[in-house]
Amino acid sequence: WLRGNIGCECLEVPPVETANLSLSLFLSLLQVILACNSGPALNDVTYSESLFVTERIAATDAIIRAALKEEKLLLVQTGSSSPCLDLSRLDKGLANLVRERKTDLVIIEGMGRAIHTNYYAELKCESLKLAVIKNSWLADRLGGKLFSVIFKYEVPLK
Repeated sequence: WLRGNIGCECLEVPPVETANLSLSLFLSLLQVILACNSGPALNDVTYSESLFVTERIAATDAIIRAALKEEKLLLVQTGSSSPCLDLSRLDKGLANLVRERKTDLVIIEGMGRAIHTNYYAELKCESLKLAVIKNSWLADRLGGKLFSVIFKYEVPLK
């Protein structure tokens, strides 16, 4: 059980209900574009796999089903089949969608995508780069330890 204080009252909510409440609130306020690799790379989820999994989740979860139907949750492919992500070679559909939806936050996850190829990339919107450092050389180069977590939030210069 998760506990949270609301005023002087104590609220006890089962974890699944808490997750659904959080997800529902999240998707009611935001639009999410989930971009996955176009082809296989290591253990990364591919676009076709994400469609399959999301379809199965939507069959049992009303929040995800509604988000997909209302296009608040969109699944797209990156155009990449690598654990790294070259932003100059994004799938044209993804690039257009990001522009059309006036994306204000990009989250790049994974050591290859967030660190190896985009750690110093300056985006036109806010960005969050997340990764676990899984090799000693890179940990030393960044001044950290092996298996350190990188959580780099950046706001673009105006």
